[in-house]
Amino acid sequence: MKKIIIAVVALLVIGGGGAAAFFLLGGEEPPPTGEAGEDGVAEVVEEPLGDPIYTSLSPAFLVNFDHNGTIRYLQLELQVMAYDQEVLDKVDANMPAVRNQVIMLLSGQNYDAVSSAEGKEALRKEVLNAVNTALSLEGKDAVQDAFFTNFVIQ
Repeated sequence: MKKIIIAVVALLVIGGGGAAAFFLLGGEEPPPTGEAGEDGVAEVVEEPLGDPIYTSLSPAFLVNFDHNGTIRYLQLELQVMAYDQEVLDKVDANMPAVRNQVIMLLSGQNYDAVSSAEGKEALRKEVLNAVNTALSLEGKDAVQDAFFTNFVIQ
């Protein structure tokens, strides 16, 4: 009798743990996300295929800007990422325009804003937008992300 009770309790513990893991780890797929089309039905957003490809915008950017009457310097190294080599080839082919756009953006920054983590993240997004603007790219054919690989403020 004791063995039966122990066996039943063991099965309940194992079964309960399995059920808890199933529910906590998400047994269901999340619903598709996307914008509603003309018919009001949400369209599934396709995930990019393939591995990300990176290219460096070398040499490092070095800009100065005014902060309360003193000159401050910002040096950063930047890499951009895309899923299509043709996009990065376009970045390389248009490097003078890309670098100009980024330098103009960086030189207009506020020292206090770029000193905080939130400011750096906002600047990263602005840099990504500036690169795509310089290339006249939008959507899936655009540069997908930008990363600071070195960031120094003096």
